[in-house]
Amino acid sequence: MFSEIPLKIKEQVDFVSSYASGCDDWVEIKKQILLGISPSLRTHFSTRDSKTKEQWLNDFEKGIIHYWKDKTGLDLKLRTLAERRELFGVL
Repeated sequence: MFSEIPLKIKEQVDFVSSYASGCDDWVEIKKQILLGISPSLRTHFSTRDSKTKEQWLNDFEKGIIHYWKDKTGLDLKLRTLAERRELFGVL
C-alpha cells in the first residue's frame, strides 16, 4: 500500500494539476511539486542515482502518481534520462 500523503503535498499536487494536467512526465511533475513545498516535506521524495543520474520511484511517489491519476485521469510515466532528453530536445 502507498504511504499517506501529507495535506500540504496534496494541496501542491492539486495546484500543479490545475495547470499541468496534460503532462505525463513524472520528473516534470515532481519538479513542480517540489517547488511549492518546504524542505522538510521534500524528504519524502526519492533522489537520483548518484552515478547514472536516473530517477527511481519510492512507495510515497507511487502514491502521488496514483493520486494524480485519480485527479487527472492521466498516468504519469517515469522515463529514462535518455528518453527525457529526446522528448524535450535536450542534448
